[in-house]
Amino acid sequence: MEKNDFKKFARDLYFKKEFSINNVSGQEAMRNAILDALGGEFTTTSWGKHKYDVFELISVAVDAVVPRILTDQFANIADIRTVSLGDKPIFEVKDPRAIRVGRVAAGNQDIRRQTIKDTHYSIETEWFGASVYTELDSFMAGDIDWTDLVNRVAQAFTTHIQTTIAEALNDSYSLLDAADKVTGQASLDQIVKLAERIQVKANQNVALYGTKSALSKVAEMANVNYFSGSMKDELNQNGYLNVVRGLTLHEIPQAFKVNSDEFALDDNKILVLPEGEKIVGVVMEGPSRTIDPDYTTRNDLQMGFKTLEKMGIMALQMKVYGMAELG
Repeated sequence: MEKNDFKKFARDLYFKKEFSINNVSGQEAMRNAILDALGGEFTTTSWGKHKYDVFELISVAVDAVVPRILTDQFANIADIRTVSLGDKPIFEVKDPRAIRVGRVAAGNQDIRRQTIKDTHYSIETEWFGASVYTELDSFMAGDIDWTDLVNRVAQAFTTHIQTTIAEALNDSYSLLDAADKVTGQASLDQIVKLAERIQVKANQNVALYGTKSALSKVAEMANVNYFSGSMKDELNQNGYLNVVRGLTLHEIPQAFKVNSDEFALDDNKILVLPEGEKIVGVVMEGPSRTIDPDYTTRNDLQMGFKTLEKMGIMALQMKVYGMAELG
């Protein structure tokens, strides 16, 4: 299977339930791809000879899946860049200041000029890794669920990035000017006033962003007793309203922290953001690398691999936005 074909195959296998190819289940097709890479047999010798061919397949699959998961979840608020190794993408923040209009003297038509200063910066990246292993006997018997193994590695990186984005958003709240946030338990009037402030400041329409739980609290503030029948149906179907007081609401899907049942995203904060703006920058630099784990201290019969990803995440603090606590 060619590299680009394998990328598409990996994405289809991850995102489509009951996926099959040529009348073969996706899981079996993945197992066959691994077996082909190993020269047709699951043995310690074939693993020693061909494991880096398997590692390449794992890296391709992870790179095919992770950016798609992140885009599906954070497309509304995050600028996600996948770049070649060594590239440093430039993130631009436009100067939000409005251009002044002043009276012009009839004699000389002098007017003070205003400098517009856009901000440009890059995000530093670092290497992060996830290591997994399995029993050698399971490998040699061909019993390993390679699809599950690859997907769990992809999900591990996704969860790490989701959690880091959530932390960046939470940290950014404390850095906002007092006028651009509402502390304590915000009322709907305060949220609308904040949205109006951000709209004027950014000179463009704004919307509200939050988890389903956060958006449902905004709907509760609007008082369900006054809703029309269609609005009650909308609330019941979505868990929140699409529009409140003229403000469009967008859901940010929730995620768990690593190995925890604790949510990564704050259910008690609403983000007020100009529509189309992104306040989080994510850089995934170069392809992932799958390598041998360091087993120099092990003496049991296990095989495994370590996948490395170079990435950086940062809240774009110079953006114009607001946040409100819901209590």
